[in-house]
Amino acid sequence: MTVCDDFDLAEDLLKGFTRSAIRTKVLLSLRDGELTAGDLERSLGTRASTILHAVKDMIEAGTVVRTHRGYRLTNTGRIQALMLSRLLSAIVVLENHRDFWMTHDISAIPDDLLVDIGLLREGEIVSGDPAAILRTQQIFVSQLISSRSIYGVSPIIIPEYPTAIDTAVKNGAHVELVLTAPIVEIVVRDYREILENLLKKENFELYRLDADVRAAFTVIDSSLSLGLFRLDGGYDIGQDLICTGAGAREWGMRLFMHHKKRAERVTSI
Repeated sequence: MTVCDDFDLAEDLLKGFTRSAIRTKVLLSLRDGELTAGDLERSLGTRASTILHAVKDMIEAGTVVRTHRGYRLTNTGRIQALMLSRLLSAIVVLENHRDFWMTHDISAIPDDLLVDIGLLREGEIVSGDPAAILRTQQIFVSQLISSRSIYGVSPIIIPEYPTAIDTAVKNGAHVELVLTAPIVEIVVRDYREILENLLKKENFELYRLDADVRAAFTVIDSSLSLGLFRLDGGYDIGQDLICTGAGAREWGMRLFMHHKKRAERVTSI
C-alpha cells in the first residue's frame, strides 16, 4: 500500500477536520475530559445550537459519546484529538520561526523528533547583532555556569565553553558531552589540563562521535539551546533557538540520546 492509498482511506477524515472548524474545536476541547454543552459554548464562543449540531454529527461518526453530564471523546476521538493537537503545535512552531527552519540544515534531527517539533512551542530566536555577534554564546555561557545538569552535542567549540563547563562541574552539575572527533582533538590539544581534571570527576562524562553532526545543542535544567548549520554549510554562530519547559527538555534529551548512542565514551587521554 502506497502513501497515496493511505490518503484515499483517510481523505474523508481529513476533510472533516478542515471543512468544519466547530467539529475540530470540539474535538480539541474534549481532549482532556468530558464537558457539558455549556462548557463547550463558553470554550468555543459559539451558539449552543451550532455546537450541538456538530456534536450530533460527531456522535454519528463515532468520535464523541453522550454522558450523564455532557460529552466525551471515544477512544477513536481521543487518538484523533491527540494527533491533531500535535500537528497544530508543529504548525505553530514552523510559522513562528519560519526563517530559522527554512534556512538551516535539519539533517541532525531524526524524523521522529521532526514530527514532535511542536514540543518546541515555548521558544524564541536569540540573535547576535553585527556589533555583538557572539551575544548568544555569551548569554549561554552565563547560564551554563549556574546549571545543575548539562547535556550537550557539538561539532564546534567556543573558547569560553571549556572553562564554563569546568566551573559547572566544580559547582556540582551533572555534565554529559558528545563532541565530534575533530573537536575532541582540539580540546585535548588546547585544554588538556582542564579535560584531564574533568575526566576524573564522577559527574562528568565525555563521548567522542566519529560522524558529522550539523547541529550544536545543549539541554540545561529546563531549557534547550539549539544551533544549526546554514544551508550553505557554515555554522550559524549568531542565531540560536532557545526553548523552555518540560516539552522542550524532553525533545532535547531525546535528540541528545540519539547522538550519544552513536558515540564512544572517552575515559582518558
